[in-house]
Amino acid sequence: MDNNMIMVVSASDFTLVVNVPDIPLHRTWKKRGAKFPIDRKALIQAYYDPSVEALFREGMLTTNDVEFLKEVGLMEEDGTAHVVVLTEALLTRLIKTMPVAEVKMELSKLSHSQLEELADYAVEHYTELQMDRIDLLSKATGKNIMKAIEHYRKAQEV
Repeated sequence: MDNNMIMVVSASDFTLVVNVPDIPLHRTWKKRGAKFPIDRKALIQAYYDPSVEALFREGMLTTNDVEFLKEVGLMEEDGTAHVVVLTEALLTRLIKTMPVAEVKMELSKLSHSQLEELADYAVEHYTELQMDRIDLLSKATGKNIMKAIEHYRKAQEV
């Protein structure tokens, strides 16, 4: 890929849309891991649209282009990132194997939309979920995760 293109990747299970008619730029990511190359100039212009900026700041869209991340303030010059990207491995680790103290710290770093996505993932994988994690997720999201699991199980039975 040439230097004028940046590969933008979805880090979310939700369908994500970037539509900035002034540039013009329109892309739709339908699943986690979906990728699209976008012209560097266009992406930098699009980033200053509040909805596009929010997708990157919330960790729903990401890129490995360090220069872009530094330019828009998502990464420090020393390489410290300001955004947590939820990967399938991190989601599994959070609900299954990560020590509870570490889970508490990680939850505080996640955006609201990432907490919602983690809660949805936990409900879908409830057989691997421990009670202490259910409590943590319930407090972090303000949702009754046990009730959500009950609804999910009933829907699966039908």
